[in-house]
Amino acid sequence: MSKKLRKVASFIVRWGIAVVGIWWVVSQMSIADRTLILDDRSRPQSMVVLQQIGPGQYLLEDPKTRQTQQRPADELLSKPDRKKVTAIENGVGRELSLLAMDLTAEDEKQPVARRLLVADTPDAEGRWITPDQVVGGFVLSVPHPRVEIGIGRMVKQANPWLLVLAVVIFPLTIVLTSIRWQRLLGALDIHMPLWQANVLNMVGLFYNTCVPMGSSGGDLLKAYYASKHTPYKTRAVLSVIVDRVIGLIVLIIVGSTIAGGFWLVADNRLDPAVRACGYVAMMGGVILACTAMGVVVVFSPWVKGLLRSERILSRMPMRAQFESALEVMAIYGKRPALILWAMAITVPVHLNVVVAALLAGKSFGLPLTSGYYFVVVPVTVLVGAIPISPQGVGVMEFFAINLTAKQGATISQAFALTMSIRLEQMFWNLLGGIFVITGHYRPPSQDKDNESGESVSTTTGP
Repeated sequence: MSKKLRKVASFIVRWGIAVVGIWWVVSQMSIADRTLILDDRSRPQSMVVLQQIGPGQYLLEDPKTRQTQQRPADELLSKPDRKKVTAIENGVGRELSLLAMDLTAEDEKQPVARRLLVADTPDAEGRWITPDQVVGGFVLSVPHPRVEIGIGRMVKQANPWLLVLAVVIFPLTIVLTSIRWQRLLGALDIHMPLWQANVLNMVGLFYNTCVPMGSSGGDLLKAYYASKHTPYKTRAVLSVIVDRVIGLIVLIIVGSTIAGGFWLVADNRLDPAVRACGYVAMMGGVILACTAMGVVVVFSPWVKGLLRSERILSRMPMRAQFESALEVMAIYGKRPALILWAMAITVPVHLNVVVAALLAGKSFGLPLTSGYYFVVVPVTVLVGAIPISPQGVGVMEFFAINLTAKQGATISQAFALTMSIRLEQMFWNLLGGIFVITGHYRPPSQDKDNESGESVSTTTGP
């Protein structure tokens, strides 16, 4: 009963995080373009931007009353990049709520704040101060645009050819991971044609998308069907695990290295995005250190003797499975060149994901430099791979919003980026359903398989 309760609790927590995360993102988004203007209490009021009328004039609509009005561009304000500032007024330093900012023209690459709209409390009447009144000076960290582009305009103005190209290049990840898995199988004396490995890979990806268990569900089914193609059933299952671990380790190396570099070069390490990258780098470092320690324990006879691993293993439940796993690890341990090759071929897999996201971002007009995608996407995908919520829903959006905001992207644009990453992958994952329907993932002579035999000899294969 306690095991069932833990599973139910884990399910509720993970899906709860996903629902809350998506609810927050959607609540901050807008289909239409938005901006801020001052109301009669000198407080920022959200307005819908209907259209730009000539140079420097905008037609706005009050979302509550549906009344329209025309305003010049210099009356449009930007969202604040922080909640509070400490400013000096009449010779006294006070902590004030930051309500909005008046920035220089949007077309400048590095806008600065001309005026800051502050209030004694978040609900009090606003007043303007200058940036030099802020204690320590005011440095703009997130240049929110005057007009925040909504989902509607992004979709309407999207470049369809860039989106098509982003989708077209994505299968390279499937091909490379299939080649990687086939080579890992071959080292275990499981010789599977590349087309069959690719089919099973796509079947696993299909179930990754469709099964509520998330990515682990697809891997379990992929391992199950792979075991039907060989008498080395345990080896086939473990090859899927090793393949998955290699992909994850390379992602951790790439993502945590980039996140750590972003944290090191940051001017303000108290910034939420910078701090989040620092945590990601630290977690990645811990995981890699633990992995390295595990490798030493598995492959070092001296360490195994010191820890008396044989005695520990003899007392463990599921001893046969552990012994089979250690035997497979020993086989791979004799082929370090293969493992390094598998890690090397995984790098272009992750880079391909970055390039596909870059093309989608350019299509939607995100204000990010091309190089910055190589910061945002690996870190976002890495945190999405952590089993905090199903498919990283809500968690990916949080990181994407915080990281892209530093270059002036809106929440809607960050959401479009994360959805592009997901939808590109989901499109090709769902095509794996063709093989599920046709049954091409089943071995042709499944009824003749040796269901009871299990060979775990130490033959290392070619």
